[in-house]
Amino acid sequence: MKFNNYLSFAIVNGFFFGLILAILKFDSPEMIVIWTGLVTLGFYLLITLAMSFYLMFFNFGSKRLHKEYHDKTLGYFIKEFEKRENIVNRVREFIHTVKMNEVEEEALQEDAESINREREAEEEAARE
Repeated sequence: MKFNNYLSFAIVNGFFFGLILAILKFDSPEMIVIWTGLVTLGFYLLITLAMSFYLMFFNFGSKRLHKEYHDKTLGYFIKEFEKRENIVNRVREFIHTVKMNEVEEEALQEDAESINREREAEEEAARE
């Protein structure tokens, strides 16, 4: 988040906090406006001081993003994921073919059994 956003957020908070305190404490409109302005100014100075200390103690120059390195690493991971996805797809296809073969064998056995039953029925009818 940018520092301008923190500063704006602090100013708005200071304004409303000052307005609430001024309304609760004072009756005259002049004092409410002055008190609101002072509290808003206080919040502004406080957040500006906090941001300046933050920038003074943290060195952002040493924390640069190495885009080429990260792109290369992400490219490697994408290739590895694609390889593993292909392996998983091949395993799924193998499992599917094994299941289909089992289903086909069961169907052939059922067909053979029904043919044998028909033959037996024909042989019994021929005997009678």
